[in-house]
Amino acid sequence: MIGNASNTVDIVISGVGGQGVLTLAEILAKIALAESHNVRVGEIHGMAQRGGHVVCTVRIGDDALGPIINPGSADLLVGFEQVETVREAHMVKKEGLVLMSSHVQYPVAVSMGQATYPNHDEITSSIKKFCEKIVEIDAMSLARDSGSTMAMNMVLLGCIIGTDIVPISLETAMKTVCEVFPKRFEAINMKAVNLGFEAFRSSSKS
Repeated sequence: MIGNASNTVDIVISGVGGQGVLTLAEILAKIALAESHNVRVGEIHGMAQRGGHVVCTVRIGDDALGPIINPGSADLLVGFEQVETVREAHMVKKEGLVLMSSHVQYPVAVSMGQATYPNHDEITSSIKKFCEKIVEIDAMSLARDSGSTMAMNMVLLGCIIGTDIVPISLETAMKTVCEVFPKRFEAINMKAVNLGFEAFRSSSKS
């Protein structure tokens, strides 16, 4: 399903360095290309390898001439972590969807007692100022169930496909993931994608 009248789906992915944000964006682009879609990918990150903020944009569709997504226009915001989701909530359109991992990764300032982490109600109310629809997935637990916490991005890939917002198929996603990653990770990645897909479908029915 294409997300807007311009025949382009705009996705923002937000997280912390080391969580696999960039990899998820790249995989999404490869899957879309495999299905003959026009794709543009952009990334903005600070000290990504030291746990800093990372945000990627993925634009899929004929009208995606560049990677820039204007605030308030993204069809889908994918957050690897709660505060990192809030940080980019202004990017999603009012009628869009926020897909948020319930995982919490405390910033250094919080761990050192120099700042406080907002509670869950504060997080959801902040997001709802921009977008009403929030689906939370315990992506970290599902990644553990798949065999590795490093597969959280593959869990979220499955969730993204489950939304039906992005015009890519589960079959092509599986094939692409198998082609991109070493064979030894295949079983874990396949399970992670499937768990994410089913988790989103189950949550959207409740």
